[in-house]
Amino acid sequence: MLTAFTIGGLLPGPPAARAQTAPLPMDTALVRRYLGEAEELTSRDGGALWGRPLRGPILFVHAPTRVVIGAVPGDGEQLKPLGGLFSGSLPDAEPIANTALRWAGRTWAMLVWPPRADSLERRVLLAHELWHRVQDSLGFPSGTPANAHLGTRDGRLWLRLEGRALRAALGASGTARARALEDAIAFRRARRALFPGSETDERALELNEGLAEYSGIMLATASREARREMADLRLAMLDSAGSFERDFAYRTGPAWALLLDDLAPRWRTELRATDDLAMTAALALPIRRGPARNASARGASYGITAVRKSEDARVEARRKHVASLQSRFVTGPLLELPLAEMKMSFDPGKVEAMGALGSIYGMLRLSDRWGVLQCDVSGGLIGADFRRAVVPAPSDTGGRRLTGPGWVLELLPGWQLVRGTRPGDWTIRQTP
Repeated sequence: MLTAFTIGGLLPGPPAARAQTAPLPMDTALVRRYLGEAEELTSRDGGALWGRPLRGPILFVHAPTRVVIGAVPGDGEQLKPLGGLFSGSLPDAEPIANTALRWAGRTWAMLVWPPRADSLERRVLLAHELWHRVQDSLGFPSGTPANAHLGTRDGRLWLRLEGRALRAALGASGTARARALEDAIAFRRARRALFPGSETDERALELNEGLAEYSGIMLATASREARREMADLRLAMLDSAGSFERDFAYRTGPAWALLLDDLAPRWRTELRATDDLAMTAALALPIRRGPARNASARGASYGITAVRKSEDARVEARRKHVASLQSRFVTGPLLELPLAEMKMSFDPGKVEAMGALGSIYGMLRLSDRWGVLQCDVSGGLIGADFRRAVVPAPSDTGGRRLTGPGWVLELLPGWQLVRGTRPGDWTIRQTP
């Protein structure tokens, strides 16, 4: 739903009603240009990729002011004519991100302004979000499970090796490609054997963001070579990314999908939400006879010793980092927010699993019945059951606009700040 390369809904801004009185924060000439790019991409595809057109309404949103511009109106008064375009203000309850949005009577592809400056990556992003508009109708429901196991040493180790094997497969053919694919599948199986049940969460995210990113690459590029270069670049980032939990699917998904285009050209018409891209590729591989090798032996060709050493060093560094997170989100004075009708946006590259406690989401924007919470890169903790959010205790407890280290909370009328169960803790509740 959110891309790994952009950040949504992250900047506090004035109320929506005030945004309309300010100068327009977006260049309408550029808006028209980007809308034209999307039209060109979807017209060229004509529905060939997924059996239905990806063309649809796009909404650009300026996060600080929440001003939006699109090419079509809504079904009410939310959007006003603006020189052939339509403009309005996104309600505070709606999270801002690169995603699909149901609002004003339409399902939009929403993009945070300004979109990517790189023209090729911008086109990938446009098509990526347009795919999210229609994914439900294709049988792939939206889902962003946490995949906390990919924050562990062994989860990261086997994912990085899978990425290296996929890079080898993208650059090879024939027997060499088949061997590299077998290695990638073996690394995926080794990871999942260590974390029973992880295949469900991995599959859900890969079919959500992985297929969206694949679709973006397919529509934005005109050659097989260009597509493989983009997929290879994404896989290479697995060796430098700080967090994989919400991010890996943008990297592995396009690679597996492009390889399936060669192995099983009809795979898109046959894929179901219960299928795994790697295991679909395994079924399409020719049966090869040869000596059996376990995953560790296979890993020797991909630098498993060096990868393991770097992950061991990361574990030690993370131990100290986790101690600081524990102080910020567990043992120190806290503000706890109940969650009942949550909407959220965040940077997928800044998510840290905290075991049974839940996950810390960097650059988080969270709305619920009580109002809107916005956190900077230091983030906020959301419980594993998604029933509560936690940030450090407020430094300012007066008024409806509360602030604390790295966060701002706008409380709606009918809610108030009250003391928590521990000294120094706070929570909120409805006014009696």
